[in-house]
Amino acid sequence: MKFSLKLLESDSQIKSLILAEIQKTIEASIAKSIPKITSEIKIAVSLALKNEPEYQSLISGQLKAELGIPDSAQVDSVIDLMVNTLKFRQIPIKIGAFGLSGGFELSMLESSNLGGVISSAPAYVTDIKGYSLPWLEWLCLKNNELIVRNFEVKYGSSPRSRSGMAIMVPSSDSWRVPPAFVGSRDRNWTTRAIERVEPQVYSIMQKNIEANI
Repeated sequence: MKFSLKLLESDSQIKSLILAEIQKTIEASIAKSIPKITSEIKIAVSLALKNEPEYQSLISGQLKAELGIPDSAQVDSVIDLMVNTLKFRQIPIKIGAFGLSGGFELSMLESSNLGGVISSAPAYVTDIKGYSLPWLEWLCLKNNELIVRNFEVKYGSSPRSRSGMAIMVPSSDSWRVPPAFVGSRDRNWTTRAIERVEPQVYSIMQKNIEANI
């Protein structure tokens, strides 16, 4: 017995049909994966920020003393605000002459978001005279600029100390962010942490999307 098969579609039509099915599958997979991807990336970024030397110094070291951070919970609140700027947006898959394009876009701490975190309450400390001091802005944006002129840090306990570790005293010197921790808009605590965690972020996205295909 012999069978014959006649394809009614051309090669280009068959290719278009295949690409259309792949398009639907990928879009459905991305949509299903977004909640878990977002959750896992937020955890990874939070840990990355806490693994940077700035975090430990803000919690119990030189930065806590010199910036006058009274409570480590304040630093953790700032990290939560940073992590919650993360956005994962699905971009429709398009079929073009060279195949498929689109997928998703991931962003975090864009200029407007960073400004929002820097201006938030946890990013400030209040000095003995009632002035609000933007410690996060100093740390992330001021690079090596002079910040407090004619004052220096004196270590030791004092009832006037916000951190309980040091106070500012008049001096012929001026204070700036310690050299090991200086940051600029393009290179700071947050950008270094995100750069280190990028391979893990890609792995999280790939793992979850493939699991839902």
